[in-house]
Amino acid sequence: MPTRTLDRLDIAILEALQENARMPLSEVGRRIGLSQPATSERVRRLEDRGIITGYGVRVDPAALGLGMTAIIRLRTTHEHIRPALRAFAGMPHVIEVHRLTGEDCFLLKVLVPTPAQLETLVDTVARFGAVTTSLVLRSEPVKPLGKALLS
Repeated sequence: MPTRTLDRLDIAILEALQENARMPLSEVGRRIGLSQPATSERVRRLEDRGIITGYGVRVDPAALGLGMTAIIRLRTTHEHIRPALRAFAGMPHVIEVHRLTGEDCFLLKVLVPTPAQLETLVDTVARFGAVTTSLVLRSEPVKPLGKALLS
């Protein structure tokens, strides 16, 4: 289990960088009680092990005119799985794809500017099977992966 090889300092580094990936490593080190070189080495090891897979920016979709978020569940048959995955990859409004067990085969998170765009997207996805669509009223911030989860 990977968490067994993470000590409290590694976890503290992960928490700090998830809070603000632009935080200088010297500041991360000050927060957790390590020198900047020691912090840099730990970050490099976390990257090398594939625990840190990248750094990013959070974007407000509404500020870009994508004010509607919807969750689309798709129930399909096995022969439609690969064609559906290829189709989803070509749909820019589909920002997350989750393959599921149970009655539904996929859960898609989509961002669209208008109800008409959502209708078009739902109709396109429905070529692969039965869909259920839910509008997202509000999303809470994603929780960071840290000591509460890893202990």
